[in-house]
Amino acid sequence: MGFFDDAIAAGRGAVESAQKSVAKAGGLHLGFVAEFAEMAQRGAEAGWHEAHGGNASLWLNEAQRQEAAPFLAPEPGEWVMLEQPVPAMAGELVLTTAAGCRMDQVKSGGALTAASANAATLGIVELDISGSAWRRVFGFEGGNRPTSELNGHLVVLEARGRATDGASRVVYHAHPSAAIAMGKLVGKTDVAVTNGFWRAMTEAVMAVPEGVGYVGPLVPGSLDLARASASVAVSFSCMLWASHGLLCTGATCDEALQKMEVLAKAADVWMQCRWAGMTGEEWRASVPDAVLEGICAQMGLALNRNLLGE
Repeated sequence: MGFFDDAIAAGRGAVESAQKSVAKAGGLHLGFVAEFAEMAQRGAEAGWHEAHGGNASLWLNEAQRQEAAPFLAPEPGEWVMLEQPVPAMAGELVLTTAAGCRMDQVKSGGALTAASANAATLGIVELDISGSAWRRVFGFEGGNRPTSELNGHLVVLEARGRATDGASRVVYHAHPSAAIAMGKLVGKTDVAVTNGFWRAMTEAVMAVPEGVGYVGPLVPGSLDLARASASVAVSFSCMLWASHGLLCTGATCDEALQKMEVLAKAADVWMQCRWAGMTGEEWRASVPDAVLEGICAQMGLALNRNLLGE
């Protein structure tokens, strides 16, 4: 190759590199990516994400797919098989956090603006035509991969999608200390967990009128945890993972975050009242059934009366 050929090749390489940089920067500034990063940042500031604890995923809707399309990699990564297929999500795109990333680093603090995200801490995966495998189509720079909870997120997104006619799009997992402690002390049933949250403060039933599901202690990132969570997600938008934390879902990042905020505070109230020696009878009387019913009637919410308990 001669001098001019070398120069042309070098110029072409520089242009391609610049194009990739522009595409990356543009993708990280998309509105839904910024909202996702903001959710992670607010959770980290609340103290719910020690070290690499916590993760999140967003199932892109059609408008978000169109926004993301210009920034997706022209040469996607290799297909990786899922342990548990998600046929209802075949061909879909999911924005998710990277394995081992710090949630306080998802929102970029570098050369990009504060409203953008960090391409090393998140990325977009595409599901194949059967929902049996995924591949990287954006982000995960530096050889990073999606969260180890990816399969669990996908099966929960699939279950919540079916339960809400496609409205629920976000899975957000965090480690509020009081919620983890509460999971060790409260009864190991949906009824016990739900009454623990509902009767802590009146805001709780507004956030989760259907209740909160309970998932027993299971290995993080395991297929057992994924399947147990998917089963619970059929009925509940939020669940308490024993000795692990909370998982909240919603139509948007803000909705999932708001549910997490309410439940984290309710768990803190539960723990403080337990330390103060409040009895179960006193706890139940502190927010009577009639109040829970009245709140839901006033706001047009469907209270799950099956979880009121004895």
